[in-house]
Amino acid sequence: MTSLVIFSANVGRLSEFYASVLGVTPVEESTGDIRLTGPRDEVVVHSVSPMMAEKIASTIPPEPRDGAVIKPIFDVDSLEVAVESVDFHGGVITDRTFTLNGLVRRDVLDPDGNVIQLRSRKS
Repeated sequence: MTSLVIFSANVGRLSEFYASVLGVTPVEESTGDIRLTGPRDEVVVHSVSPMMAEKIASTIPPEPRDGAVIKPIFDVDSLEVAVESVDFHGGVITDRTFTLNGLVRRDVLDPDGNVIQLRSRKS
């Protein structure tokens, strides 16, 4: 299982995005954070402080956060379906698609601009 904590100024929006794209179930925590769990992945969308939220640039469509030093990779059952969910839920579909080790991979941006990779055996 992959576990990831993502900090966001808009917990609800980002949780909806990951729930749809990854096909995971959201559970709201007593803290207001949202834990998304599925058979392969656990993603916790954690709220940032109001002072930090003011410093986070939010654009529509989101701009990539080029300063990030990691890129999470998620397995999905259908890359086509996941990419449609990215677009529908406010993410950005990039042109970066390639096949490596028998998996088709696609880089996308979540609504906060985080670069993530989706991969599947099926295109």
